[in-house]
Amino acid sequence: MSDLDFPWTASSAAAALSAGSVSATELLEQCLARIDRFNPSLNALVTVDVPAALDADGRFAAGERLPLLGIPISVKDSFATRDLRTTASYRPLADHVPDRDACVVGRLRAAGAIVVGKSNLPELAGAPHCWSPLFGLTRNPWGPELTPGGSSGGAAVAVAAGFSLLEVGSDIGGSIRIPAAYCGVFGLKATENRIPRTGHIPHLPDHLGGERSVRHMLSFGLLARSVADLQLGFGVIAGPDGIDTEVPPWRPEPITTMPGRPLRLALWEDAGLPLCERTRAALARMVGRLEAAGHRVERRSPPGLDLLRLHRPFGIIGGVEIGLGMPVWQRRLLLVAGHLLPRSEVLARAFVNGLSFNLRDYNHALNAREAAISSLEGFLGDLDGLLCPAACTVAYTGRSMPAWVKPPSIQVDGRKLPYLEATIGWTAPFSLIGSPVVTMPIGIEAGLPVGVQLVGRRWQDEALMMVAARLEGVLGGFVSPPLDS
Repeated sequence: MSDLDFPWTASSAAAALSAGSVSATELLEQCLARIDRFNPSLNALVTVDVPAALDADGRFAAGERLPLLGIPISVKDSFATRDLRTTASYRPLADHVPDRDACVVGRLRAAGAIVVGKSNLPELAGAPHCWSPLFGLTRNPWGPELTPGGSSGGAAVAVAAGFSLLEVGSDIGGSIRIPAAYCGVFGLKATENRIPRTGHIPHLPDHLGGERSVRHMLSFGLLARSVADLQLGFGVIAGPDGIDTEVPPWRPEPITTMPGRPLRLALWEDAGLPLCERTRAALARMVGRLEAAGHRVERRSPPGLDLLRLHRPFGIIGGVEIGLGMPVWQRRLLLVAGHLLPRSEVLARAFVNGLSFNLRDYNHALNAREAAISSLEGFLGDLDGLLCPAACTVAYTGRSMPAWVKPPSIQVDGRKLPYLEATIGWTAPFSLIGSPVVTMPIGIEAGLPVGVQLVGRRWQDEALMMVAARLEGVLGGFVSPPLDS
């Protein structure tokens, strides 16, 4: 299998499969071998399927060609998978086996993808770390003591470690972007409502009385080892399904070419949140390489947007909408605990405020969201994208703790930051706004990957990925974690 020596990508594998230089069976066996070797220590996949690839080989032999035919993928355990356990790390769903796929899973299978397993996440995708009450702690392939981030933590590890070539994920505050950055892979958070949520948990399945409550900020996307893989997967899973009525009934034509002119980019790195030394160094190197390649990078922030002030409306909207789906006892416990939070914990206090279901505060937050959308869209009008950190730090020490337990603060550049500000402080505002974001690796600093967010205009996901592909060509791409050394 010299054609596909690790690290391969979904795109290179698809080309090799189509050319007949590798079989789907060989490709699947290589992924399964890596799962057998590394998953027991990393705990990225919590349910492993061993599907046969012979059907894909037969379809290739018959001349059939599909975008993902024969490509092994994994699926975040919050997406329903037909006849394969789907738990969302929630105890009442420990033995739940759906009778139908989530929309995105069905589309991936219809495109020929082979599901090898389900990836770990915190309970109901509710935290930026990756400890599950059902399956335990997932570990980062760059260091067993480190968290991969969350909630799509198992997803990022599965892609980085070569268990699968592509993974579908969900993101309401950074759940694709933070794990992508911590594990050194690429992540796409699509524009809010570009990809249907049909079959995603939460909301809970009908047999548990689940009603949809999250109406804003939740987006879906992919984790992969290259921008080309994101483009490949997005073309399969985006667009209306006739069930999720908030997905517009149109599918724009994919953009296949982009002018070769130098890119014009803004860099926003000074927003009142400290950055660790590794992140600062990687951003400086990134700017130097982009400018040396002829691109223009302007250090400026969107006028009228205060990153820290956006934390409050994000928290309130999240508190209201996520809180509606919470067990009553948990919501009451958090409301009581919220009174003990210091004023510095803006995100946590705003979330707890939302749990009180004050409609006036909720409406104010929605209006703040609308104003932020208008401001950022105007700022991006003459730019190819906005660059900013994915998080204040690189991956930190992982801990076993439930999503709803108050975690410890994190030390960043000599300053003690509240946990949520240190983790989702840079990602939550772009969930509030609903922007498409590509998170991409920009280098290895002192042994750990650093990621950057590339933010684009709403609904312009395809154009954003074209820009990301050009940046990838300058900055380099995926670097294998030190598992095989």
